Amino acid sequence: MLTIFRLWKLAFSRQHTQLAGRLRTFYTLLHIHTQAKLSKKTGGLIPLKLEGFTIAGYSYVTLTELYTDIFIKQVYRFETTAKKPFIVDCGANIGMSVLYFKQLYPESEVWAYEANPDAFALLQHNVEANKLKGVHLFNYLLSDTEDEVDFYIPAATAGLNGSLHPSIAKGKKQRMKAYRLSGLLPEHKTVDFVKVDIEGAEFNVLGEISQSGRMKDIRQLVVELHASRESAQLKYNELLAIFGAAYRHEAVGDQYTLEFPHLVKFTKQDPLTSTHC
Repeated sequence: MLTIFRLWKLAFSRQHTQLAGRLRTFYTLLHIHTQAKLSKKTGGLIPLKLEGFTIAGYSYVTLTELYTDIFIKQVYRFETTAKKPFIVDCGANIGMSVLYFKQLYPESEVWAYEANPDAFALLQHNVEANKLKGVHLFNYLLSDTEDEVDFYIPAATAGLNGSLHPSIAKGKKQRMKAYRLSGLLPEHKTVDFVKVDIEGAEFNVLGEISQSGRMKDIRQLVVELHASRESAQLKYNELLAIFGAAYRHEAVGDQYTLEFPHLVKFTKQDPLTSTHC
């Protein structure tokens, strides 16, 4: 009963959703929970139907966490007047965020980048299974260089993450070509939203974007900050310094590293009314 109450409470915490939608969210959570309890699977893909989509992953825990953060807590929600917003997803993983963006703005154009080749294969699978249009996938590692770099991929398939830092993604090392995001974005095109969840490479990418002058073309971003307990304050201040007074910032979701937001949303301000938060 405690689990059912917890799922009910979580479902009804969903914002920007009417009662019928919250009830569907509860039944989805309950279905995933029940399926996880009854499943005897020890490997292979786990297919789930949620929010009108079909998505496959390797772990009920990971799928539940992604669904909770992205669809229920809506940590990547943003507002735009663009009819066909241009969205860049850095660290698309298996594609849960891509599904959310296409639900939020069906006519959007989404460019999704994922470095881990195993996660990218699943990203392709999930995009193709849902016949999504306007989605472009890139198996690219984003950084501040175009040289080859060491990239670490966990041996376990459940999380399917990867990082430039072995302390974040413990696993096998492989050499991969890196790309600068500034060189990949179309010239003279406004980017309505950028999601950055790249396991510790956020400063490489954002610092390079800022130095290249392409930051001015980006309206909104949500950045996941990866920092140790010892470096949390320093990293958070560094992140704010990259954006400066041109962007206002706010915490999103409910995840914190000490007293500092774990997920931070940046919104470009009108230069005539800009004041730093």
